Amino acid sequence: MNRTSKLLLILCILVISFSIYIFYINFDVIMKGIDNFIDTIKDHEVVIPEDTKNHRIYNYKTVSETNDFNPKNMNDLKKIYYTILNNGWNEFTFYCDKKIYPECANDVKVLADNNDYVSLINNFVSPYNEFQKFNTLITNDKIINIKIDKLYTDDEITITEKNISEIFKKLNINTSKPTRDDIKLLHNYLIKNITYDTTYTPQTIDKSPSKAYFALTNGKAICSGYSDSFAIMMDKLNIPNFKVSTIDHVWNVIYFENKWQHIDVTWDDDEINNNNYYNFFMVDTNTLLKKDTDKHLFNKKLYLELK
Repeated sequence: MNRTSKLLLILCILVISFSIYIFYINFDVIMKGIDNFIDTIKDHEVVIPEDTKNHRIYNYKTVSETNDFNPKNMNDLKKIYYTILNNGWNEFTFYCDKKIYPECANDVKVLADNNDYVSLINNFVSPYNEFQKFNTLITNDKIINIKIDKLYTDDEITITEKNISEIFKKLNINTSKPTRDDIKLLHNYLIKNITYDTTYTPQTIDKSPSKAYFALTNGKAICSGYSDSFAIMMDKLNIPNFKVSTIDHVWNVIYFENKWQHIDVTWDDDEINNNNYYNFFMVDTNTLLKKDTDKHLFNKKLYLELK
């Protein structure tokens, strides 16, 4: 190898070494640039799950579904989250377009940490679709993966459905055109056949009386067990309904006779409040709050139906 060739070889080695060094110290910047380039030429396709479970089609004001999974603002994100839950999907992935919505990933973080909102949407979906854990994973500030750990297992749903079908048959409930009397029969059945579980603590969550499953199989419940049972029954009658929750209480609201009305089966249970059998049965908000401003004092701004 002559002198010129050696010099060229050394020069090449130096150039390659310098390039590697530059790449190493600017790795994050270079990879982000490559990532952004790929992102500009790649279309992210949102895959819509085919299976839909216990989907409600009620025309709410507080929450609404969407068919557009390319969010442009916080309101779009809220619609996506509600759509995922209302359809009963266990997992869903959508994408943030940073050119259209630069704050998207940050707003997702804010929404995921917003306990008021995630609790609110839980109240507007079927109890069977409620989440026990809501996990949001953000990758590269653009890929949003949501996984839902459901409150009810498939076996619990099957058994609860069987129990409710038997109750409807026993009470001869008119499912095609339910009346006020049908609603009262179901309200009374829960009161007569469920006992409030005064031994419940958060540590007993594995055998939780907070579910309709335990309320209808074991005959014991706390307020959420009563309200879940009643909500599922109203869904069977195609009566629009949702739940209202405070820090330590939850009850039902139904749309019947062209108006939204509160029903608190727990507080109508004589074991909780003596002689209150119908005190909290199909009452408006003003009446509800006149009867009790402690456990029933809720944030009316959150529930547009009740404003």
